[in-house]
Amino acid sequence: MHKAIVTSVVVLAVSATALTGCGQKNQSGGSSQSGVTSESAPMAQLNAVDRDQLKDGGTLRLAVAQLPTGWNPMNENGSTTDLATTIWRFVGVTNFDITEDGTPKPNPNYISSTDVETKGGKQIVTLHLNPKAKWNSGRTIDYTDYQATWKANSGSAPGFLPTSTEGFNQISSVDKGDKDTDVVLTFKTTYPDWAATLNTVLPKEGVCDPDTFNSGWKKPNPEWFAGPFVPTGVDQASKTLTVKRNDKWWGDKSKLDAVTFKVMADAAKAKAVANKEIDVASNIITKSGYQTAKKRPDVEMRQAGSLQWRQFTFNTQSAMLSDKKVRQAIVKGINRPAIAKSDLAGMPVNSDTLMLGNHFFMPGQAGYQDNSADYKYDPEAAKKSLDKAGWKMRGDHRVKDGQTLTISYAQLSGVPTSENEGALFKQDMAQIGVKVNLVKTPSESLPQTLSSHSFDVIAFAWNGTPYPTINARQIFGAPAADSKQPSQSNFSQLLDPEVEKLLAKIDAESDASKRRELTNRADKIIWDDATTLLLYRRISFTAVPKNLANFGAATFQTVHAEDIGFQK
Repeated sequence: MHKAIVTSVVVLAVSATALTGCGQKNQSGGSSQSGVTSESAPMAQLNAVDRDQLKDGGTLRLAVAQLPTGWNPMNENGSTTDLATTIWRFVGVTNFDITEDGTPKPNPNYISSTDVETKGGKQIVTLHLNPKAKWNSGRTIDYTDYQATWKANSGSAPGFLPTSTEGFNQISSVDKGDKDTDVVLTFKTTYPDWAATLNTVLPKEGVCDPDTFNSGWKKPNPEWFAGPFVPTGVDQASKTLTVKRNDKWWGDKSKLDAVTFKVMADAAKAKAVANKEIDVASNIITKSGYQTAKKRPDVEMRQAGSLQWRQFTFNTQSAMLSDKKVRQAIVKGINRPAIAKSDLAGMPVNSDTLMLGNHFFMPGQAGYQDNSADYKYDPEAAKKSLDKAGWKMRGDHRVKDGQTLTISYAQLSGVPTSENEGALFKQDMAQIGVKVNLVKTPSESLPQTLSSHSFDVIAFAWNGTPYPTINARQIFGAPAADSKQPSQSNFSQLLDPEVEKLLAKIDAESDASKRRELTNRADKIIWDDATTLLLYRRISFTAVPKNLANFGAATFQTVHAEDIGFQK
């Protein structure tokens, strides 16, 4: 999966937090339907406080799954999810703030304003950079940095190994405007998600040639950063990274003195918060984790709708699942509400309201509509569909041309959510005459299992982004309009001609409302194709000290790192 810092590419959730859960194996119920609903979940709970109400100083202690193995967030061999999503906003360029509803706005620390126009079918974006913005080397950030970053990530320069060329490969030129701090980017055609591509930039010194881009970031070079904090060192004994207030920062002085990032297993974070070893445990998804973190007297739980969603992926190249009618029948035979209720047992949520009906948009986001009406749980309809497809009941199972309808489910070993969903899937399929084999699959092999398509059905989570349509090709289509092969992350392996036509229009449509309408048309077809069955979206629970301000849980909203602090 791409882990680009631009946060534009939907990310496969492979951490323990994403995969584990509190599901009760072989049970279809067990949780109360009181609690947070998808509608009542806040878009953000950040304890937003003005800077003058915050103390000057203090250290915020966070946890990460791993420390960066390299510090270039755009290099495929260096970036990690923690660097891209947690650490970078403290030390790197973040050109755009994301509002509560998911709208990108220029971060005035880096971009004063933007101009967007279309000439001859080409989109021209001009960034007017903040002239005060400087790399820690003292050099002003200017158009040459954007030019070098584009060339390194365009996919056309030999030797460079970017995490993703998405967006950069749509740029035809990067030029100087009226001033060095005016960046004129010309796209080959209209490109509505340009803000996702331009969310960050690297110094030209760090991307000047393939060797530097690929191998020159193994240790953090302070001069190549331009954030309110700067990396100062790693304690290998405690596996802790420290970033400290950047004295060369031109914006508002950071309220915190320092932030630490300690390597810690997801399952250990709640206990570490309770023991005051760290301050924050994010994305808590188990009853035990929720209760453990709340044992600390000064801790509160902040919540928001999450961008993480669980789903089943169907391998359409599998012999038993190549027939769309069979896949549609199976979808109708899966009791999604029961799976969600079981997975989320013990959590303070109303699982019935968390059912997801759109492959692109999240509830609360402009464009969201539930397109799943024709694929609600209906085992009787599923039986009739299988009968029509020629799969007739023989004893307990369905048979056609001497073959029993048998499906393999890749069950991730030691992952309660995957095991639970597999067991319930097998129960549901037995009710409609489909035989399911649960295939034990090492959880650490999930990426390889997906990329090799070694499954019929598999369940895992995706993490969405504020840029929903930029991901359309990644999961549901080909990498480009003229490509005949599915994208690497199109694990279902299906290319639907009608979806491809719509994706081409979505790629180029600059009118937001028309683009959303096109995307929903594609979404309805994807439901009909039955390549992915959406289960539910999660609610994000984050344990934090009560006096921590401008930090917590959010669906989309971002905050400036320099504004995070403790209340007086």
